[in-house]
Amino acid sequence: MAINYKFNGMDKLQKGLLERVSKDKVVSVVKKNTTQMQQTAMSKASSVYTKGYSTGDTKKSISVSFENSGMSGTTGMGMEYNPYTERGTRFMAAEPLLKPTFNSQKTKFKSDLEKLIK
Repeated sequence: MAINYKFNGMDKLQKGLLERVSKDKVVSVVKKNTTQMQQTAMSKASSVYTKGYSTGDTKKSISVSFENSGMSGTTGMGMEYNPYTERGTRFMAAEPLLKPTFNSQKTKFKSDLEKLIK
């Protein structure tokens, strides 16, 4: 079970960006923001997971990958139990790490893309 956050309309956005700026600049912004999201999630993991069962495995499993020739970037957690810690269950409260990090980073990402087209 994976946790995914997706932007709708990415194909249209990519096409519009590539008509205005070079692909290398867009790839650079995607890489910068995806790695920043990973670094932020890793730095916040210790403060989010404060229960006694925290061993650091989630923090170590936060990874980055790039697809579509660098036009798409993914930051994710690799432990099989992460959907439960992120969203909670009927037996435990959620301890969200990726969603707040994603919400913060998407604002920066949007700003960086807007700077490219100005």
